[in-house]
Amino acid sequence: ERGGAAPARGGLAHSVSFRPQPSYMNPGAGSAAAAAAAAAAGGPVQPPPPVMQREGSGPSAPPSMEDFRRMYSNSQFQVGTDGAQQRAIQYAECVVCFDDMHKEPAGVFTQNGRRTCPHFLHHRCAVEIKDSARGSPSCPICRRAFNGVLQIPQIHDDPDGWFRAVDLSGDNSLNQREVLEVLKAQIPIDYDRLEQELPELFKRWDVSGTGTITKQDMMHPQKGLLQHVRTEFLRHASDSIPDIRDNKVNWFDHFDYDHSGTLEQAEIVRALIKTFKLSEDRDRLDQMRSVVNAVWGVFDTDGNGTIDKEEFVSPDGLADAIIASMSQMRL
Repeated sequence: ERGGAAPARGGLAHSVSFRPQPSYMNPGAGSAAAAAAAAAAGGPVQPPPPVMQREGSGPSAPPSMEDFRRMYSNSQFQVGTDGAQQRAIQYAECVVCFDDMHKEPAGVFTQNGRRTCPHFLHHRCAVEIKDSARGSPSCPICRRAFNGVLQIPQIHDDPDGWFRAVDLSGDNSLNQREVLEVLKAQIPIDYDRLEQELPELFKRWDVSGTGTITKQDMMHPQKGLLQHVRTEFLRHASDSIPDIRDNKVNWFDHFDYDHSGTLEQAEIVRALIKTFKLSEDRDRLDQMRSVVNAVWGVFDTDGNGTIDKEEFVSPDGLADAIIASMSQMRL
């Protein structure tokens, strides 16, 4: 039972005023009050940076080998991310624009020429984060500070440069996670299947059992791991996205990956960006984020940071408010 009466919803989507915010600066999947406070303060609220280094070192300190091992652990790789960012990482998307990583050149963050974290974004999105930051920029996933952006070369255009950029630890070899993340970032592969099968598959090239492979192991034109993945793990076409205007229930279910019956604010933003293919239209992408942010508190009446299916699909619910606002955006 929800406490208190919900505010009137009629005509809401046509009366609110939208102030776009940078697409990667999401107020988060917390309460509507947090989002409102962020807007009132003139900027978004980011979660505090996670601890990803040894005691006594700051977020901008060069990562140690211990740091790299932590970054690639399952518990640390997605630390600090919201639901939408977790889905983007899981489905090999850029966490800024939510488009498939392989569709554009990939970029990574650097500090004084050295990579600071294991995360890949679209190069253009990474550059935008750097150029639009207030103060010292940081990775939107792990919050590590950086001062440069490196574009990852295409594998066959510059094999040596590619290997140096991907070799996060700088030991002239690649471990399983380094291989997995760069292949997800640059090649349209079946990432779920590769992630499941890579531990056993890796042993065919890691014959010495060190947990790493060499450049030759990776890049051999006929026998390398890269060629094997390209041949055996290419991605099949995904299901089409239902039209939110014609079938709100199917649209909600399509993006409710864990079948929890709820979606976070950031997950709905991601879903709308993918539905209307806004990844390359930064103005509309930011406007879409602002639309959802502006109406969220009215429908998330219990302030738990999620919307359930009933709140979304009911007459004059969140879906109808978004659809009405989309007509103003001419989508």
